[in-house]
Amino acid sequence: MGKLKVGVCVVGSIGTNCYILTNEDTGEVVIVDPGDEAETILAHAVGHGEKLAAILLTHGHFDHILAVNEIRAKWPDAVVYAAEAEKDLLADPHLNQGYYDTRACVSADIWVKEGDVIKAGGLSFSVIETPGHTRGSICFYMEAEKLLFAGDTLFYRSWGRTDLPTGSEDDMEFSLARLCTTLPEDVTVLTGHGEMTTIGFEKKVKGFA
Repeated sequence: MGKLKVGVCVVGSIGTNCYILTNEDTGEVVIVDPGDEAETILAHAVGHGEKLAAILLTHGHFDHILAVNEIRAKWPDAVVYAAEAEKDLLADPHLNQGYYDTRACVSADIWVKEGDVIKAGGLSFSVIETPGHTRGSICFYMEAEKLLFAGDTLFYRSWGRTDLPTGSEDDMEFSLARLCTTLPEDVTVLTGHGEMTTIGFEKKVKGFA
């Protein structure tokens, strides 16, 4: 496993956290949720000659995917990963709230599901299915680094809304309980919006302690 550097760009109309992970041993980059402003993201991600290896999508809402196709056009070898259960939402701007913006139509190169392990850029990510915000919402867990890329499932003192297409309050309650009771308390949660948190803190705040 290479030495990891984690950066974040806050992009788009509602301030989405786009994470840029650099394997400093190889210069390879993985981007999580490129929500908009492709040029800004690319300037951070590949501004120093690194190679873009992969794009990981936690879910299909427009504010997490708008820069995908533009980044792909510049780095066609980058592999896009998304949840198999999110295919329909990613492809339909009416479902993913992109409406008539064609940038809100995205397809993955590799569709993943619960338990899959992604090897990209010399980094390793376990896929955890966390339906609730959308049917196909997933988190990416880096066990060795104790990092969880949670998208809009888990926020600091909060969680993602469930009243949009394919969302479910019951599923969200189950997903939150699962994350807070099965992951180590010292795991850092990198959220889709707002500040980072930890599993231990959210476990107490949400009443799972």
